[in-house]
Amino acid sequence: MQKKRKVGLAAAAAVLVAVPGGLVVKSQAGAAEREAERKSLEQAAEEVFQRRADAPEAQWRKFPPSGGKVWNQADARADVSEVKRKGDQFTVDVNEITIPYASDTYGRKLEPTTPYVGSYRFVFERDGDDWRLVKDLTAQLSK
Repeated sequence: MQKKRKVGLAAAAAVLVAVPGGLVVKSQAGAAEREAERKSLEQAAEEVFQRRADAPEAQWRKFPPSGGKVWNQADARADVSEVKRKGDQFTVDVNEITIPYASDTYGRKLEPTTPYVGSYRFVFERDGDDWRLVKDLTAQLSK
């Protein structure tokens, strides 16, 4: 009887030790999944910003660059500050940092110019392995 009790106590102790460890692993896996999701949404927002920056009518092209230069290209980055999930949709607060570049008329001597920044609120949803921009809620940020 004593032997059975010792085995039972040892099994109970093993369960008590294993359960918190399992919860920690599950919590870490959830945090890693949320971080991967955030990075993926950040990439999706960056693609939206880059498409806008590459457009012929992009805001940074409206005024001529200084010093006899011509506009060449722009590099857009995104920095996600908050992600909220509601069902299949993800509301993302994201900051844009776009750096326009100017060059000489031959495309040489590429130089960064004054970057521009903006804050946006987008709603994305999954589209296979990618994200699809569903809504731009940026106008609601200032209300």
